[in-house]
Amino acid sequence: MSLPEPDTCYTALQARDRRYDGVFFTCVKTTGIYCRPVCPAPPPLLKNCRFAASAVEAQTWGFRACKRCRPESAPGSPAWQGSAASVRRALSLIDDGALDSIDAPVPVEALGDRLGVGERQVRRLFAKYLGVSPVAVAQAKRLAVAVHLVDAGDLPMAQIASEAGFGSVRRFNEVFQSVHGESPAARRRRTRGARPMDFTLSHYAAPAFDLLLVTDGNGVLRALDFSDFEERMHRLLARHYGVFTLVPGAPPAPVLAALDGYFGGDLAALDGLPVATGGTPFQKSVWAALRRIPAGQTSGYGALAAMLGNPGAARAVGLANGSNPIGIVVPCHRVIGANGALTGYAGGVERKRWLLEHEGAGGRGGAQ
Repeated sequence: MSLPEPDTCYTALQARDRRYDGVFFTCVKTTGIYCRPVCPAPPPLLKNCRFAASAVEAQTWGFRACKRCRPESAPGSPAWQGSAASVRRALSLIDDGALDSIDAPVPVEALGDRLGVGERQVRRLFAKYLGVSPVAVAQAKRLAVAVHLVDAGDLPMAQIASEAGFGSVRRFNEVFQSVHGESPAARRRRTRGARPMDFTLSHYAAPAFDLLLVTDGNGVLRALDFSDFEERMHRLLARHYGVFTLVPGAPPAPVLAALDGYFGGDLAALDGLPVATGGTPFQKSVWAALRRIPAGQTSGYGALAAMLGNPGAARAVGLANGSNPIGIVVPCHRVIGANGALTGYAGGVERKRWLLEHEGAGGRGGAQ
């Protein structure tokens, strides 16, 4: 991407426009410092600015990196790419069983040793790029294995717990119940003998990311996820429906029109779009409550629990929120922390911020 004109850069700098983060860097002649366009510091006068196309270029001109906005780690920079690569390698190690010990703190430290960084840095990178902890990712992996084994046959639950990497049947039952809202035995009774669900898989190019759409034979949306989270989408589909098939195809016209409208600025275009999900009655009640949060507003787990008449169920609401298979349309991105800070999001906090800013919520705001 070529460097924008100076007037364009300065306008973006004044607005702290995130779309230009990594596109250019502001070198301030009076201080000798260079910054990202989203730097929280007051913008300098235009006459004191020089715009660089990269952090490396700014450094070759003799400017020092700002300590507030860390331009050397901006999107697209070698440091940013390097840390993202560390997360990808960590996920690969987790897939290979790096955190399958029940002594959670020790394996995370060992994972950091294999990546060449400290335990705190591992946790920081996971929070930044995934919005969840390494242990939570490993737990989700173990649960995915367990769900497959529960649905696939008649293995004893003790054997399933062991093969999925749980330290005990009791711990397996506790985690399974907290995430799925039912015990492994209850799921086996519910799904045994069920016919496979046939779905259509489609792709949709949104302005800032690509999406995967899953619809049924009636054109009803069953899942929506980001294209780089296809494994997670499969895991949620398996969790909610057991056995299923996906056949590539075009998205139904009403779904396509609703998404075009939403990303084109008609924020209410998704409100009437029919959706259907598996899940427990409690999970479905949480997802229905999410759709009642208007675009441009946010809520918190406690507020959603109170809306459902169960103010003590904030943690359960959070778990149901994390199991939502239909992103954006069922707007789990509108749930934020009680202090107004962004919380974890399966697609990454930066995508959550983009969606909230698209809707006019600015990426922060008090829970309603």
